[in-house]
Parts: sequence; C-alpha cells; structure tokens
Amino acid sequence: MTQSLLALSDWVFGGNGTVFSGMWASATLASLARVLTGFLIGSSVAIALGLLGGVSSTVRSMVDPGVNAIRSVSITAWVPIALIIFGIGFKPAVFLTALCTFFPVYVNVLAGARSVDRNLVQAAKMLGATRAQVAFRVVLPWTLPSMVTGLRVAAALAWTTVVVSEMLGAQSGIGYTLMYSYNQFQFDYVVAGMIAVGFCGFITDRLLEHGVERRLSWVEKRAAR
Repeated sequence: MTQSLLALSDWVFGGNGTVFSGMWASATLASLARVLTGFLIGSSVAIALGLLGGVSSTVRSMVDPGVNAIRSVSITAWVPIALIIFGIGFKPAVFLTALCTFFPVYVNVLAGARSVDRNLVQAAKMLGATRAQVAFRVVLPWTLPSMVTGLRVAAALAWTTVVVSEMLGAQSGIGYTLMYSYNQFQFDYVVAGMIAVGFCGFITDRLLEHGVERRLSWVEKRAAR
C-alpha cells in the first residue's frame, strides 16, 4: 500500500522521473471530458423520455419495451460495437458513457413521473393548465428526488464505463494509464489509478448530492408558486 501511495504521489506531483510523473492532471482531465460529455448526453435524453413516458402512455408503450430489452445487455458487450463504429479515441468512450448513463436516469425518472399524485394532475387541469404546464409545474417537481437518485447512480457507472473504454480503446485518460501500467508490470500505479477513479467518483457524487439537489429544490420552489 505504501508503494501505491508513493506512486500516486509521483503521478500527481511528479519528481521520480517515471513515464507517469506529474501526468495525473492530464489523464484525469481527459477522462473527465469523456465522462461529462457522455453523462450530459445520456442523462438529458433519459430525463426527456422519462418525463414524456410518465405523462403519456403512448410514449411509454413505444419507448419502454425497447429500453428494458437493451438495458439487459452488459455495457462491456457494447465495447466492440463502439470501437467498430467510432474507432479509438474520444467518441467510443462518450458513446459508452452516454449509454450506461441513460438507463438508471430513465428508469428513476419514469418511476418518479408515474408516481405523481393524480389528484394534483387533475386539479392542475381543472385550473386550466396545459399539458406542458402540468409536465413542468407538477410532474417535474414531484420527480426531482427520483431524478437525483438516478443521476447519482449514473455518475458512478459513468466513471466505471469510461475507465473500461479507455483501457480498451484510448490513448489517454485514467483507464489508459491503468492498462499501460499493468502491461509494464507497474502494479503500484494500477492501484494508484484505482484510488484516483474512486476519488473522482466520490467528488462527483458529492457535487450531485449537494449541488444538484440545491438547484433542483430551487426549481421545485419556483414551480410551487
């Protein structure tokens, strides 16, 4: 463990003159760019479809069966397809990250939207609210706790997936560092990479739990006016 901590220190701060010295920031930024891009794409599509499926049985019957069939396929099974379509680099990692992000967000948002108190929906309609107003001022605020849960689960999966995709099809990032150090039998850097992934996932979860919840609570209060 001591060797791994020393390797992590060298990776972050440099000084030992190894191939990884001082390269932590660039590796983490490369992985972060892929995570953020895939996470934003996947979660945005999932939130939109989840809300639509919650308020429209027609949309739900069209989307839900296909989603439930596809989400049973392991994300690692998509790696060869992603590499064939997008090649090696940024795009396959973004595709896989967006894909793994989509499912937990969609399932949680749909469940939250379908659990809306129908009395509130009927009351809003009786007061003259349009379907869009019902969706954004009644269904969305009700769905926010489920949405945050889905986003937190998706963020953890996004970091896991981006590391796997970088190990198999990238030339930068934390996953690439893990695979390269493994091939060079530098197992202390492998453990250092694992610590780095755990740290990044922890920080992302804290930001979502506190930062996003505060933003969403503001939206909820605004919708209640």
